[in-house]
Amino acid sequence: MKKRTIGILASILCIGLVACANDGYVERKNFGALYEPLDRVLHGGGQDPAGFLEYADALGEDRYPVLWMTYIGLEHPPEHILDWGKGVKRDLDAIGRDDLMPQIGLSMTGGNDDGSGLDALVARGDYDAQIEAFCEALAFIGRDSFVRIGYEFEGSWNNYSEAGFVGSWKRITTAMRERDLPVATVWCSGGGSAGPRPIEELMAFYPGDEWVDWWGVDVFSPGEIGMDWITDFCELSGEHGKPVMLGEVTPRHVGVLDGQKDWDEWFGPFFERIRSQPEIKAFCYINWEWDYWSRKLGFQWHDWGDARLQMNETVLEAYRMELDRSLYEHSE
Repeated sequence: MKKRTIGILASILCIGLVACANDGYVERKNFGALYEPLDRVLHGGGQDPAGFLEYADALGEDRYPVLWMTYIGLEHPPEHILDWGKGVKRDLDAIGRDDLMPQIGLSMTGGNDDGSGLDALVARGDYDAQIEAFCEALAFIGRDSFVRIGYEFEGSWNNYSEAGFVGSWKRITTAMRERDLPVATVWCSGGGSAGPRPIEELMAFYPGDEWVDWWGVDVFSPGEIGMDWITDFCELSGEHGKPVMLGEVTPRHVGVLDGQKDWDEWFGPFFERIRSQPEIKAFCYINWEWDYWSRKLGFQWHDWGDARLQMNETVLEAYRMELDRSLYEHSE
């Protein structure tokens, strides 16, 4: 298993500064967070095994993603969570890349009769068996991983409370740390999809710097990309000494089928945001045909568009060229 460590040598920094100047992006801020790359941005995709493979195959060997997206919820029985872990290990082993890192969305929703979040129940210990199963699954997977606990925590669809979310976060994180699992926690906001909520309100959900390794935010519709809110969020993350992961990104209501028009509307501004925001150190692209998944899973995603890069050569080639920049870190 490959570990990413940060060694700050003067010669490497000099080379990095030259590369930044020649490659059109702002030099990254480095905070020394767990699994944080030095001067680069981790590249990931998903968000199901088949979608990941289609995405990786479309991009080519030299741009193979290093982050692999997956999801599980504490609302499931422990045996289901253990089976999920076995499936993740099976899928990752089949790919055959030892440096491929799971990026896991861990939810706490859907278990109450009224549809409310389980965060308060998790915080008081009612779901300790599920937490134990999740930890066992992580140990079985046996890879350096990111876990977005209660991702999009402020979103109304999750029904999390500030106290319940913070308590559940600490309980889950304590369990992972007691087992010395190779996991970085990501405090991931819903961003524009959740309002966006004023950042001072957002901080009521913050467990504290000692409990969090990375900050995160999800980015979907075109109007979200240029929001001052994201700038403020990223700058505040830097003040807390945390790199930012764009945990879920997809061109919602745009897609790829109109080629250059779609690139200009979503992809171009999105990558410009990454290049110009020095706190951003990771992103994960959802390579889905959203109407299909809406019908399959029963969500209202019917008009989100076809985001599969392989469906439009203009978008795909421009995307490949973007990822050829020295800024991005791929699987080796």
